[in-house]
Amino acid sequence: MQDRVALVTGSSRGIGRAIALELAGAGIHVVVTYLERRQAALDVAAEVRSFGVRGLALRLDVSSRAAVRETFAAATAEFGNIDILVSNAGILEQKPFGTITDDDWDRTMAVNLRGAFICAQELLPGMQERGFGRIVNIASSGGQVGGTLAVHYAASKAGLIGLTKSLARLGAPNVLVNCVAPGLIESEMTEAEIASEAGREKIRTIPIGRAGLAQEVGRVVAFLVSDASSYVTGQTINVNGGLYLG
Repeated sequence: MQDRVALVTGSSRGIGRAIALELAGAGIHVVVTYLERRQAALDVAAEVRSFGVRGLALRLDVSSRAAVRETFAAATAEFGNIDILVSNAGILEQKPFGTITDDDWDRTMAVNLRGAFICAQELLPGMQERGFGRIVNIASSGGQVGGTLAVHYAASKAGLIGLTKSLARLGAPNVLVNCVAPGLIESEMTEAEIASEAGREKIRTIPIGRAGLAQEVGRVVAFLVSDASSYVTGQTINVNGGLYLG
């Protein structure tokens, strides 16, 4: 995978950061993207470069096609091509079903689902022309089992799993598209949930008996973009400690 270039959306923290570092450790150049946390993204890009590969931090609003095109143009100007796309950017809002507004729904879909669609639509043709590409979408076990306090989030992640299957058919045979569905992973996004009684009860239902680590997700993504996964496409790989056995 030397000289391959990956772009990881939402990689200034949490799972995205862990993915960026795992890819860098595999010898892949990484474009780190952020929406608001510029300094954090710059720090991650510096960590990427510590592996002896190139790292660049760029601002990216995945919900805007114009912004995606602008960021991708800057990335290709610096690196030449983008060989690997990891659509990780996402938002999680927990609130009772009856209080979810149309704006809540639209905002969640725009980032979690439309963002991955836009990014893939912009990059897939170039990958096909070059005869190589890897796309990994980061979904969630919530998209597999549902969520009573984050219905819009669960729906967006279920849609991402469906998008993955369609893209896998479109991208074959040279562009492999897969999905990773993390369970309860320790991160800034899940801090409050893990500390709550509901979170502790959820952990008690996980066969492995603990929340996962972001780097455990990153390692699976690194496998999916590597030559070791050359016969894997259209799959959803669960990284959840046994929380969902689908």
